[in-house]
Amino acid sequence: MGSVLIRSWRGLGVQEKLHILIQGSLIVLFVISMNWVIERFEQQILSHAAQRAEEAADGLINGMNMLMLTGAISDPANRTLLLNKMRQSDGVRELRIVRGDSVIAQFGPGLAEEQAQDEMDRSVLATGQTVSRHIREPGKPPMLRVVVPFVAQHDFRGTNCLSCHEGAEGSVNGAASIVIDLSKDQARLDALKKNLWLGHIAIQLILSVLIWLFVRNLIVRNIAHPVRKLQLAMSEIQRNNDLSRRADVDVRNPDIGDMAQSFNALLSSLEHAHERLELFAKMFDNSSEAIIITDAEQRILTVNPAFERITQYSSAEVVGKTPKLMSSGKQTPEFYQQMWISLESMGQWAGEIWNRRKNGEIFPEWLSIGAVKNSNGQVINYMALFSDITRRKEAERRIEFLAHYDALTRLPNRALFSDRLKHALLVADRTGKKVGLMFLDLDKFKSINDTLGHLAGDELLKSVAERLRSSVRQSDMVCRQGGDEFMILLEDIGSTEDVERIAQKIMVEMSVAHRMGAEERVVSFSMGAAIYPDDAADQEKLTQCADQAMYLAKESGRNNFKFYQGGL
Repeated sequence: MGSVLIRSWRGLGVQEKLHILIQGSLIVLFVISMNWVIERFEQQILSHAAQRAEEAADGLINGMNMLMLTGAISDPANRTLLLNKMRQSDGVRELRIVRGDSVIAQFGPGLAEEQAQDEMDRSVLATGQTVSRHIREPGKPPMLRVVVPFVAQHDFRGTNCLSCHEGAEGSVNGAASIVIDLSKDQARLDALKKNLWLGHIAIQLILSVLIWLFVRNLIVRNIAHPVRKLQLAMSEIQRNNDLSRRADVDVRNPDIGDMAQSFNALLSSLEHAHERLELFAKMFDNSSEAIIITDAEQRILTVNPAFERITQYSSAEVVGKTPKLMSSGKQTPEFYQQMWISLESMGQWAGEIWNRRKNGEIFPEWLSIGAVKNSNGQVINYMALFSDITRRKEAERRIEFLAHYDALTRLPNRALFSDRLKHALLVADRTGKKVGLMFLDLDKFKSINDTLGHLAGDELLKSVAERLRSSVRQSDMVCRQGGDEFMILLEDIGSTEDVERIAQKIMVEMSVAHRMGAEERVVSFSMGAAIYPDDAADQEKLTQCADQAMYLAKESGRNNFKFYQGGL
């Protein structure tokens, strides 16, 4: 029952609660005041009844004094007559004489009404103090019994008895026991209670209406109306998604004003957070890097447009799945194990990985993964950012290529050729075999550039490079030293005849015209060669010897081949 009342009370509005509290307080105050009025009225009734009893006692003692003066007090009939006369007083229901010990002889034969019958009588005879008792018995009218003592005095004022006996002045000679009927007084009291209750109900109805109007006006003016304005502002902000709007602050009600100020402060925080979220959303959508956000179980929650562009998977195709969908199979299980160890211990990992697009194409990417944790340190999300580094890898390969190869002819450049030559000489030292080094200079190349242009010259150099490559062995290396000069490294040669055969093959290849656009030209080489270790004992010396041999061939009429003949 109590829980039902508590729920009912909690379900009421502020207006109803305030009205109930005020109305209940007034009812309690009215009941208390009504009980006080009734109690005062009851006391007044009892006081008036006690006064009537005192008056009846005075009349009785005066009558008894007269009987004593005439000597008729000892006749029971006279006392009975006196009692019957006094019983006719207003409200007297019962009247009897309580005889004291000191006047037993003077009274003569006793009547039933003159015998001390109860504790009240004996108390009054002993103390000389008036005693009263309000009698309320079920089914009977209310009564007030008053026992008034007869005190011996020499004057005739008040309740007294003549000193015609041996008793000393002030002694108690007897008492009058009077029972006053309070029926009429109770009827007036009941009428008063009824009128009070009727008045209470009428007043409560009027007050209820007034209190309701007062509370309603108070609530509407100070609470409901400001709250309604605040609610309308909230609804409009929600409907228009306009966080820049602010609620009006009602200064008449400090509580509502504080609420509105708190709401405005919350709006400011939300507006700032919304601006940041919009910024993050733009960054998320416009990022050139692919972004994946997963839950703690690695299920994909969302991806950005860059992810769709790079992987060719749409958002709908990957949400709810794991990134294993794009696995290329190129990474080993140990690779992923180390990656997750780093994520668990450091909360992040970054590195190069290979993934697969929707069309099956495998591509390289640079991947960064971060663990997002809550306040308890538990992982709730993972966020991965990656970019397609295919072009970067191609650029790296291009840089690597340009560092060691000629961009035009795609032949090894001087740096790579020098490293290869150094290695070949070391191998030759260990095996005891020979190494041949050829220098080649394209005859009259300048005239081709001057007459046909540099583009034709470049086409010629590429054609010459292809023929040189086809003229040597798989283990040999052809290098463009620069301009129209080339070098050939011949490893593991048995004799000078091996070098001569390659030189002759080159001459044969070069005897065929080269096509350069619409033009065709036959060109030749001036070639020189030196043998390691026959002609030189180190790389630098060997290079000089081969270069000298090439100039010797050029001086001999071009389209010629010469070995180093000494002289350095």
